[in-house]
Amino acid sequence: MSLKKRRAVFLDRDGVLNIPIIKKNKSYAPLKYKDFKLYPKLKFYCQKLKLSFLLIVVTNQPDIGRKKIKLTELKKMHHKLKKIINYDELYFCSAISKKSYYKKPNPGMILRAIKEFNIEPKKSYLIGDRWSDIMPGNKFGIKTLFIDRKYKEKKPNKYFRKVKSFSEAARVILNDKS
Repeated sequence: MSLKKRRAVFLDRDGVLNIPIIKKNKSYAPLKYKDFKLYPKLKFYCQKLKLSFLLIVVTNQPDIGRKKIKLTELKKMHHKLKKIINYDELYFCSAISKKSYYKKPNPGMILRAIKEFNIEPKKSYLIGDRWSDIMPGNKFGIKTLFIDRKYKEKKPNKYFRKVKSFSEAARVILNDKS
């Protein structure tokens, strides 16, 4: 007996779900709970996506490994996020080394979710705001949506759609008939 494959929307955290701290046109994760602000209409669009998809958050959090933020502070942020968007699972990688299999752009977190939730990658989506978010989605044939926040950094060169906001990305997914 085989289980039916499920569809998911993989979500990066900083710059996709919450407003990052911008310094010199570069994006950084908030280090304090008081600075953890979610984008407008996030709850509305996540509720709509949740009708047809699992919501899986995949986020690099190297500031834990660098001891710039306490795990208790990070857990408060993730608890707030759970209350607002009711994600199905949240995976975070605190590794500093780029060699970590779980640190994006490496595929570890996404592969783990695919296996644990029996996800069909080709019927799933990933929303990210950096090339390192988009790369692992592309590796699995997931439809990637790149939110171009105009950061001063490398951009992905391959994605399903480029958008300006989470709201636009959600509308693209909800209206995609392919």
